[in-house]
Amino acid sequence: MKKFLLSIAIVAISAGSVFAQENSAEKLRWKGIMNNGFWSNWEIGIAGGINATAWNELGGVDNQKAIGDLGWQIEGNLTKWFNPILGARLQVIGGQLNTSDDYGRESKWILPHADAVLNLSNWFGGYREDRVYYAKLFAGAGVSFVNVGDNGGDGFAAVGGLINTFRVCKQLDINLELKAILTPGRDMPAVIAPIAAEYGQIYSATLGLTYRFNKRDWSKAYSQEEIDGYLASIAALEAGLAEAHRNEGKLNERLAAQKAATDQALKDNEALRAELAKKKNSVVASTAVFFNFDSARLTDRAKASMQVLQETIAAAPKDQVFTIVGHADAKTGSAEYNQKLSEKRAEAVYNYLVEQGVNKDQLTWKGVGSSENIFPVNGTNRVVIVK
Repeated sequence: MKKFLLSIAIVAISAGSVFAQENSAEKLRWKGIMNNGFWSNWEIGIAGGINATAWNELGGVDNQKAIGDLGWQIEGNLTKWFNPILGARLQVIGGQLNTSDDYGRESKWILPHADAVLNLSNWFGGYREDRVYYAKLFAGAGVSFVNVGDNGGDGFAAVGGLINTFRVCKQLDINLELKAILTPGRDMPAVIAPIAAEYGQIYSATLGLTYRFNKRDWSKAYSQEEIDGYLASIAALEAGLAEAHRNEGKLNERLAAQKAATDQALKDNEALRAELAKKKNSVVASTAVFFNFDSARLTDRAKASMQVLQETIAAAPKDQVFTIVGHADAKTGSAEYNQKLSEKRAEAVYNYLVEQGVNKDQLTWKGVGSSENIFPVNGTNRVVIVK
């Protein structure tokens, strides 16, 4: 029993020394992080390694006997993370417990158990996706089956230990797991019964791979101050666009006067008429259509801002092509995810304009992800620019 408690203490102290040395600029913990959906942040893993068995005799915890022969085990597990710190795991262990020549040898063993998992690195050091090493404590319970139906036992087992995770890439982790299992002596292999074992322990070390699927990272939640700044930027931009539309009216008047002068010149000089006929008038428009966070759905405000754009396109030469460029916020999401989101936004604007009667031959669209920072003040880039 003393060895079991000492093992847990050593694991906790070792883990604490690791993440106490880690330097983090920002401790987000639970606050400031947006929880993902149920199907995000899942992990599936497999591992294998060795185990050793020990027990305490009746009458105290000082007279602990240890079995010298090592056994083997394999593990499969499924883990769900609810936030960067807390998760839950289902694990099934199968293998062989080896006893010494005095008590018999091979005992087949299966242990399904459920655990709560605590990511100590994210808790103490703050959430960071670029870490290479993570220390995770876990504790749980299950049912231990030893040689069931063949001179064996089965019963309750308490499980605890440390998972040392080394990140290979955003999909794969390598895990070194150190585990201690405590079970009543009656649930150990029956060959131990003659010594009247009161407590049984199983210690193991395994090495394995974990695959992380669906959404793997966590997005930062914006504060009210950041949201207010974002809305202020939109208001300022809309005011600037309104001024631009007023100036566009003056520009159209100048274009009309220039066209009249050009027509007169063509009448006076046939050669000049042929030269100018090669040139084409064009109307240039630039409109910004804003979107909500992580969304490609057109809001009422976005549809209203495109009414003027429809009029501009209708007034433009039929061969003039308008480019719809979708963007995404560089501060949230991966580059791959932002590229797909920007394309969805651009396509949504394109489809809406076509539905409103705009000639699709005058439109083209593309997404540039978060590669072009249009509004760098608050990092907001959730916009489609039509030009």
